[in-house]
Amino acid sequence: MGEAHMNDIASGSWTLARDAEGLAWLTIDKPGTSANVLSSGVLAELDGLLAALERDRPRGVVVISAKKSGFIAGADIREFTGITDAASGYELIHRGQEVLNRLSRLPCPSVAAIHGFALGGGLELALACRYRVGVADDRLSLGLPEVQLGIHPGFGGTVRSVRTVGVRPAMEMMLTGKPVRAEKALRIGLVDRLVPEAELRSAARELLLAAPAPPPRRAPLVERLLGSAPLRPLVRHSLTGQVARRARREHYPAPYAIIELWARYGAHGDAALEAEARSIAQLFTTESS
Repeated sequence: MGEAHMNDIASGSWTLARDAEGLAWLTIDKPGTSANVLSSGVLAELDGLLAALERDRPRGVVVISAKKSGFIAGADIREFTGITDAASGYELIHRGQEVLNRLSRLPCPSVAAIHGFALGGGLELALACRYRVGVADDRLSLGLPEVQLGIHPGFGGTVRSVRTVGVRPAMEMMLTGKPVRAEKALRIGLVDRLVPEAELRSAARELLLAAPAPPPRRAPLVERLLGSAPLRPLVRHSLTGQVARRARREHYPAPYAIIELWARYGAHGDAALEAEARSIAQLFTTESS
């Protein structure tokens, strides 16, 4: 079933193994912790392994966690607490974006095999993969909770979430910070398949080896229309009104920043990612973060 690994490469929190079918298995297992987090060091290790995959292209890549608790809990929040200026915050976020951009641009299909949780940076990493497979149980929890910390997603989440599921489901996740459970994740297109935990690896393998390859998830037509330039101002007005009923901009700027990023850039291109990085860098230095 593609699990007989060979030619393993260990790099700190990651192991890269290739199987007999030509698939690469990127397994994350951060030492000394019960849950995986994406620290700067973990992302740097991943960057090196992605470079190896670019040089020696596999048929496909599976990103999976060896932790019993779940996939990835998010970025390492401790790295954010010491940020005192926007420039250093931007540099930290920009480096993370570059790694996930590299994952998204691999010259082969990729799939995130998710059990338990994929939160914050963990879901952003999963969104950088072409496909996502989740375990169909009540423990599955996918979300972008950064707004609860006074910030917003910074590793491409404000862009890729909208691109994948559409503006309304993505904004609901980002503006409330509430996680999405298994059935809803499948319904809105956040995951491509739900399977029993015992079938997680085989389902990931089947997606990568399928011929013809399934197209990557894309927001439904109505969501793409809402994201079109003529309609974005109307949607922006509605979303801003909803947020204003709960919190004032001067006290809680993060949700307003999320809306403005989308309204201006429409979740498209490198400009949207650059704006995301600069926006969160500013939020790091506000009193609400």
